[in-house]
Amino acid sequence: MEPAIVEKQFRDTVCEQVRLQPEGMNRYRVFTPFRFEDGDHLVIVLRQEGDRWLLTDEGHTYMHLTYEVEEADFERGTRQQIITNALTLFSVRDAKGELMMTIQENQFGNALYSFVQALLKISDVTFISRE
Repeated sequence: MEPAIVEKQFRDTVCEQVRLQPEGMNRYRVFTPFRFEDGDHLVIVLRQEGDRWLLTDEGHTYMHLTYEVEEADFERGTRQQIITNALTLFSVRDAKGELMMTIQENQFGNALYSFVQALLKISDVTFISRE
């Protein structure tokens, strides 16, 4: 995996403002212009595990949402339905609170696009708490 090629895929598919910053061996922070409702940026990391690459939020999305919503509320009612639908629709898995997506067939740009969409959709649970 050549970082410059991946960054170009990210930019071509998602937006020109995406950039990669190396953080150790086979690990990159992915900076995007996308934010939560309160203005904080999404946390996205591209890392290699074995022979596969994946995108992860490293548990940040749920942690961020707990500023406004009780963690137990993620597991019931409409909030649970929103989260489950987003995970299913965008093929993201929840590994004990860490949201992850394996990149298939070197489709880095498409994976990032879907991952961002999933994180933003999941963040919609904060709107329910305002009702």
